[in-house]
Amino acid sequence: MLKNKYVPPLLLLIATIIIIILFFIPVYTLDLRPFSDEEIIFKQKVQPGDKFTLKYTHSVALTPVWEIFIIDKDYQIILIETDFLDHGAGLPYTTFENEIFVEEEGRFKIKNMHRIMPTPIYYRIGAVSENIFNFKNIKIDLSSSVGDKLLTIGVYKRNLYNYYCGGKL
Repeated sequence: MLKNKYVPPLLLLIATIIIIILFFIPVYTLDLRPFSDEEIIFKQKVQPGDKFTLKYTHSVALTPVWEIFIIDKDYQIILIETDFLDHGAGLPYTTFENEIFVEEEGRFKIKNMHRIMPTPIYYRIGAVSENIFNFKNIKIDLSSSVGDKLLTIGVYKRNLYNYYCGGKL
């Protein structure tokens, strides 16, 4: 059994370790929220290599467009691919730098993209635009759930306390 003189320093050490873990270990989250609102529509822990997809119906061509993003090692959001069914006004028509234009799986695709997105991303949701967000096995129909709104999408650095308890520290 520990002698009584060792208990207070041991408790202080344990409390210090817990504080360090809660307040100094970073957690990065991908957040979707309305532009002028504190409400969070989606918040999920992310790590480098995680991907998410935004799908919408193009307003002119009325066909689906998929944009595929990845979180890089610096926790930036990178557009890596755009897929679409048809050519037309407002749809991609060329590639830049090392990008390639291919037709596969019945879609036109621009691959090998590496477009760093300024964050937060401002993303307009339309009630009739069929805006769908996919992350891992989570699918959110943004058009149905939020309607006509401007969303922000970003990766945010938090500590464990903020992540688990929702604190503002």
